[in-house]
Amino acid sequence: MELTRHTSRRLHEEHVTVLALLERFGRALARLGAPPPADDPVWSALLPQLAAALEHEISAHFELEESVLFPLLRAHRAGDLADLLLEEHAAIREVSRPLLDLLKRARAGSLDAGGWQALRALGLELVERLASHAQKEQVSLVPVVDELLDEATDLEIWNEYVN
Repeated sequence: MELTRHTSRRLHEEHVTVLALLERFGRALARLGAPPPADDPVWSALLPQLAAALEHEISAHFELEESVLFPLLRAHRAGDLADLLLEEHAAIREVSRPLLDLLKRARAGSLDAGGWQALRALGLELVERLASHAQKEQVSLVPVVDELLDEATDLEIWNEYVN
């Protein structure tokens, strides 16, 4: 798929990045049946990356889609897609909020066995929900945005929200 607009290319890049990170997170959760040792290099590197990515996804990325792109879809008779993606955003936020707290506790070394089980369960749920969502947006949202945006609107969005 050749994308011609800055905004759609940026969405695509963010999706690819988050999908790769979710893959690593899912693999880490699968290999760790118990809380990892404090010096686990994979886990130690993954936690801050994951927390930063989640904070970006549920703030800037979702905000751009919800405030700019979904209204654009609705104006061009693709409101059903916008509504579906918005519902998924809400479900992802519900999983992400407590997971972010658990990730912070894990980074601080203050996660007990119950906290680990909660992190693992929420983490696996997030991997499933956010990966599915990002893939859906790759197939449905990104090409539509690329087609609907004219050059001037794309540059306006790029300057205000993305860049």
